[in-house]
Amino acid sequence: MKRRVAILVALILCVSLFLTGGKPKLVSEDAAKEAGLAMIRQAYGVDLASAVVTVEYHERAGVTYEDGERIQYGTEEPMRVYVIITNPDEIGNPEYYAEVNAVTGVAYRADKDESLISLTPEQQAQAEAIGKVEDLPIEGFEDDEANALQIGEDWVRAHFEPDIPVLRTVSNSSMTDNYLFPIIQVDGSVIFIDGTIYNVEVCWPAMEVTSVYLCNQEY
Repeated sequence: MKRRVAILVALILCVSLFLTGGKPKLVSEDAAKEAGLAMIRQAYGVDLASAVVTVEYHERAGVTYEDGERIQYGTEEPMRVYVIITNPDEIGNPEYYAEVNAVTGVAYRADKDESLISLTPEQQAQAEAIGKVEDLPIEGFEDDEANALQIGEDWVRAHFEPDIPVLRTVSNSSMTDNYLFPIIQVDGSVIFIDGTIYNVEVCWPAMEVTSVYLCNQEY
C-alpha cells in the first residue's frame, strides 16, 4: 500500500512539473507589490498611499559564479523578478523603483530617481564649480568620495542593519554621464560581519542615497 501511495505521489509530481514547465511557484503580484513598497518606505521614508504603482514580471538570464567570476553558459535557470515602479512619467521613468525575487518574495533593491533631489545653494555652487562633464575627473574628489562612502555606510546601518557590526565599506566606482551631470554617483559596498552585503549609491553633491541593493537575494 505504501509503495502504491509513493508511486501515486511521484506521478502527481511529474504531472505537476509537466503542467508548469518545471518552473518554481511564484509569489503573487500583490505580495511582491507589498514587499517592494515596504522596502521603498523603509529606505526613503516616503508616503506611497496615493502613488500610482505598476508591477511587472521579468525573467532575466541566469548566471554562474566560478572563482569569483560571473559566467553565463546559457543553461542556468533564469532569474525571476517582479519590478515595482511608482508614478512613472510620460516616458516611463519612475520616482521610485524596487525589485523583488519572484520565487522567495524577498525585496532586495530600492531606487530613488535623481530628479527628486534638490540641491542647496551651496551644493549648486559646488556642482557648477566642476565645469563640464568633459572636465572630469575632479581634482581632489577623493575626499568627497570617502565622505559619500561613510554617509552610505551610516545610512545602510540606520535603515536596515542597526544591530550588526560593519566589517568594512569599499568603493566600487564613481560615475556620471550627460544625463546625470553635475550629479556624480558614488557606489560602494557595505560589508557586515555576518556576511551580509549592501551595495549603496550616494549622489554628490547632495550626498543623498538613491539606490540600495541587498546582494545575493536575486537568485
